[in-house]
Amino acid sequence: MKLLNCIALIAASFAALSASAAPRLAFQAFAVRDLCEKDFVGTLKAARAMGFEGIETGRFFGLDAKGLKAACDEAGLELIALQLYPHNLTEPQLAETIRFCRDCNCRRINVAWYWGSAANPNDWQLLINVLNHAAEVCAKEGIAVAYHNHDHEFRLKIGGRSVWEWLWAEDGSDALRQVTATPRFSAKVLQELDCGNCVLGGGDPVACLAAHPRRNPTVHMMPAIADAKGLAPGKAGLGSVRDAADWRRIVPALASDGVEWLVVKPTAHPGSLADLKASIDYLNALL
Repeated sequence: MKLLNCIALIAASFAALSASAAPRLAFQAFAVRDLCEKDFVGTLKAARAMGFEGIETGRFFGLDAKGLKAACDEAGLELIALQLYPHNLTEPQLAETIRFCRDCNCRRINVAWYWGSAANPNDWQLLINVLNHAAEVCAKEGIAVAYHNHDHEFRLKIGGRSVWEWLWAEDGSDALRQVTATPRFSAKVLQELDCGNCVLGGGDPVACLAAHPRRNPTVHMMPAIADAKGLAPGKAGLGSVRDAADWRRIVPALASDGVEWLVVKPTAHPGSLADLKASIDYLNALL
């Protein structure tokens, strides 16, 4: 009897651990930006009613940091990350960015949309230097810094490999050394892999995760749709007919890697909630 009780306790503990490890679902405000412009809190509440637990945003819709926090709190959503541009993390603006994070109670900054030249890797080295410094400073404030890809980081090549691979390289095989060494992203810089953009750029999200395990606390779930023309609202979400991403393969890999948040981002219809709803329904079926 004691043995059976012990087995039951172990099984229950394992089930609880598995449940706690499952990724939680958030959405990117950019997916419904037109609705957010009209009624930010109302849009957040509608997303919460669908089952989303968190929000990531790079637009604040006229709100200051405390107003942004209040809107998220009212809707019952956790503000999981701010998505900012590289200039927001350069000095002296970095100090103001940190103050904003403190005031809205957000502990993650995901940096996106840098387009350096493949012909001159020093362009990308500027980005690396900025994020390495910012990650060092922000870590002292309890704020994590990550870099978020678009498709061009996979299309552009430096030394025969994609910019995405080059940014995280640790082998030093294509040194740019002039006066000082040129390190790649430090261990303090995390990733926010955008799976849809990865696929559209010719990359493999599962291989990216395997190359950099446990480095993606948040991941973007953008449908890999090259052309959404003609797709009605509700037909351009995750798993839709033109979505080139193999989510049945990708989602288990994300869960196994320990990803904390899946950030849903269908972008074709920013004035409708239909693709958000279709996407969360699809993900819940997979999870």
